[in-house]
Amino acid sequence: MSDAVKYFQKNGLQASKELVGMGFGFVSPEGDLSFHTEQLKQLVESHELVSDYYGLARAKEHAESNYTAPELKAALKQAIADVEACKRLEVS
Repeated sequence: MSDAVKYFQKNGLQASKELVGMGFGFVSPEGDLSFHTEQLKQLVESHELVSDYYGLARAKEHAESNYTAPELKAALKQAIADVEACKRLEVS
């Protein structure tokens, strides 16, 4: 998924949403990047889910809470990992 992460990091949420909205399949939007739109869609959805919880810190609190449903915990943990993967590339 690293090419999808690189695309997201470089182009941001809005451009990623637009690309996902164009269709389903493998894309090579930039010469050296190639990925399936489903991978990018997951990143978009992950960023939106974390945003719904007002950021990483609050999403992490909910993911660790005993009061959060197990399905939501799993979704939050995946979303947090996706968002953090995008952030790691920003620092590189």
